[in-house]
Formats: sequence, C-alpha cells, structure tokens
Amino acid sequence: MDDNTTKYSPKDLIDYLFRVSAVNEEGQVSPLETKEPVRLKRKIDVLSSNGGSKVTGYVVKQKRGSDGDWEEVATLKAIETSYKVPKLDEDQEYFFSITALNQNGQGETCELDTSVVPKRPPEKPSPPVGPVILSGIQKTSLVLARKPSKNEGRSPLTAYYIEMRDPNNGSWSAVTKVTPDITSYCFL
Repeated sequence: MDDNTTKYSPKDLIDYLFRVSAVNEEGQVSPLETKEPVRLKRKIDVLSSNGGSKVTGYVVKQKRGSDGDWEEVATLKAIETSYKVPKLDEDQEYFFSITALNQNGQGETCELDTSVVPKRPPEKPSPPVGPVILSGIQKTSLVLARKPSKNEGRSPLTAYYIEMRDPNNGSWSAVTKVTPDITSYCFL
C-alpha cells in the first residue's frame, strides 16, 4: 500500500444530499435535488492539518463538464450549511467541490462523486381552450367538445381528465380520462 494513501473508516465517510436552484433576474426556481445520498471522497468538515483550530468557513467551487476549469463560486461562513449556486445553465453538467477553511489555511478539497445537471421544473399545460360545448343533449346522454390546450408545457400531453359536478352538493366526480387527440366525448 502507498504511504501517501489516506484510509477512511466507514464512520469517517458521510452521505450528503444536495440541491441546486437556478436563479435569474426573475427569481429563483424550485431546487433540483439529488434523489440518493452522495458519498464524498472525504469528509467535508475535517481539515487535514488544522492544528486543532475550528473551521471558519468553506469555499465552494464548480466546473462545467468533466474537462472544465474549477472556479470559485462562494466563500461561506462555518455556520452556513447550504448555498444556492446562481446562474446555472439548464442541461449543462456541473461538478462541485467544497474546501474547509480555518486560521491555518485550507484543508483538502472534497469533490462530489457525481455531477449535477440542472433541469427546469416541469411546466403544467395550459387549460383547454373554451368554451366547453355541450350538444346532442338527451335524457341519458350528451356530447362534450372542447379545443386542445394552447401550451403543452415542457412535455407532451398524456391525457385530459373529464369531470362532472353534482349540482346538489357541488362536488366534482371523475367521468373519464381521454387521450390528447380526442376533442369530443359522448356521455352515455
């Protein structure tokens, strides 16, 4: 075994969850969160040569893609346990690292073992274009027609749900689910 290799016992390794929010002039969107914990190569809050000094802060760095250059994003106080990285590009792969600081300098840098790729949060489709047209009204049947939604959101429509409200109690009940290509439905 190489003498320069540091061995860590399982109790020295910590699994972290992370989240990333995109921020622009319009505001901040919901964060993208890791679904599974990420095990860092080293424990974040341990300086390799801290001389017994307390951690005074952390340096957060990022790089675009695996071949990018590391750039400092923020210097945090020791009490700060989260940071929202601004100005991330959608669908761009990012790698992040964190380095603990104290009065003696910087500790070893800890890198995430996986990358983060920001995605915009899902966007709901717009409502169907009205009005809802009812025709062929009989005692036990009618035809409901509508125009499709103008905007499908960020993913293709999968269905329209048709519901009916009970005039006596005001509650809505599901009638059926139709595929997006169906613009009229006959109730029997």
